[in-house]
Amino acid sequence: GHAHAIHTKPRRHSSATLPTHFGLSVSHGSSRAGTMADELDTHEKRHGILGSKEWPCPVCVTDMGNVQARLTFTDVKAHEYLDTEEVLHEKITLLAAMIRDSNEMITYTGAGISVAAGIDDYATKVKDVSITAAEMPRVKDWKDARPTLTHRVLTGMYEAGYLKHWIQQNHDSLPQKAGYPQSCLNEIHGSLHDPGNPVVPYEGSLRDDLYAWLHHWQERNDLCLALGTSMSGFNCDSVPEAAAQKFLQQPDAVNGMHKGLVIVNLQRTPYDEVSSLRIYAKVDTVMPLLAEALGIADTVRPMDHAHVFSPAEGSVVEAGSDMFIVPFSSEAGEHQGSSASGGKADTAQTPNTVWDLRPGSWVKLTG
Repeated sequence: GHAHAIHTKPRRHSSATLPTHFGLSVSHGSSRAGTMADELDTHEKRHGILGSKEWPCPVCVTDMGNVQARLTFTDVKAHEYLDTEEVLHEKITLLAAMIRDSNEMITYTGAGISVAAGIDDYATKVKDVSITAAEMPRVKDWKDARPTLTHRVLTGMYEAGYLKHWIQQNHDSLPQKAGYPQSCLNEIHGSLHDPGNPVVPYEGSLRDDLYAWLHHWQERNDLCLALGTSMSGFNCDSVPEAAAQKFLQQPDAVNGMHKGLVIVNLQRTPYDEVSSLRIYAKVDTVMPLLAEALGIADTVRPMDHAHVFSPAEGSVVEAGSDMFIVPFSSEAGEHQGSSASGGKADTAQTPNTVWDLRPGSWVKLTG
């Protein structure tokens, strides 16, 4: 009854007309690669349903020939694309308006948001030839990785009230390092830092409570922002898929309550044609510009900021005592409010538990 986790010699091109995107300079040789590969054959795949018909095509900046982005579940090629500078800014303006109109926005993130932190995207077939390769730091230990601009902006969006929930496919703890609260973070594929949520093998089973939480927000959200994910066959891809379907099923999709699916990714995905808005750019280029468009750039913590963890307000029994009140039922064995309140504690309805972590105390660990 458990849900399973699952349901691929490049050429580089350059031209003076291609987008620079914060200093990136690329070029093209053939007209096919310099304008669009054959797979970008509809307006929706290029820009999304709400995109302007006047916008020029994204530019292919890494032509991978017939190499697929993933070896299974999709025939999408591994080419990388960029929007022109002007189109990128217009898309971000549109995205900011969609976010302001939403009330229950979520983000759905993949390996692409952590590449700039030096954490390898093991599934991609682009790797060393990607336009992100040159600027990627190298970390020998994942614990040394620091949050990227994307992690920090998403945290700022949460603190500003725009982002309500984060579904994280990665295992790297970078959202928490950026200051994002665990109570609004679903690490659906497991975590390297949490023994209670071990990393899920490729063909393993998802944790039941996290899977239920995933579906809670799949139904609750009114805008899904997919960042750095190929969406190529995992069970949890039902979240962006459902967001796109809800948008399309509205009588008046353009002015409907659900804003649909917005995708930010260099490579194509299987859901481009049903996306409300499709942005081709590096996530670390898009997110600072989005913060500016939302008026929260000044609140986003700088790259050298190291988040200091501290007990939640009201949770310390006595200052310096190492005894804490936690919203956890020892009888039910679960975090209070895990479904009804969207993962936030509902301490008014259920007794709390006191954790005694003083030296010499006995603690029973269960998994």
